Amino acid sequence: MNDSTPEDGEPTTFVEKTKNLYGKHKGKVLAAGIALGGMALAVVVVVARKAMEQNATEDAEDTGSVADPAAVDEPRKSPVKHPVVGHTRTLADGRVVPVAGYERGGSSDDEDEDENPGEVAA
Repeated sequence: MNDSTPEDGEPTTFVEKTKNLYGKHKGKVLAAGIALGGMALAVVVVVARKAMEQNATEDAEDTGSVADPAAVDEPRKSPVKHPVVGHTRTLADGRVVPVAGYERGGSSDDEDEDENPGEVAA
């Protein structure tokens, strides 16, 4: 006799087929469910740990702490002095304001020497 037709000749519904299949293989279905649930839990734990580690490294960068202690001993290199061309800037409230050109970069010590070279020699 075919599993899809009961004794009275009417075809069984999907729900009845599912119940029959579950009844026959209850142990296998539970084992598979537990295995899938365990894997899902493991994935959630790994993702949460990665997110916490990433958050911790971002917080360390925000607070200014340095992961490499050798980088602390090296002095910061100042950027090269260069001109900035005049331009316009759009503010948060939508206004557009002109910005005049200016010099940027170089260390503050270099600026003092360039401005008054005669004072240093005197």
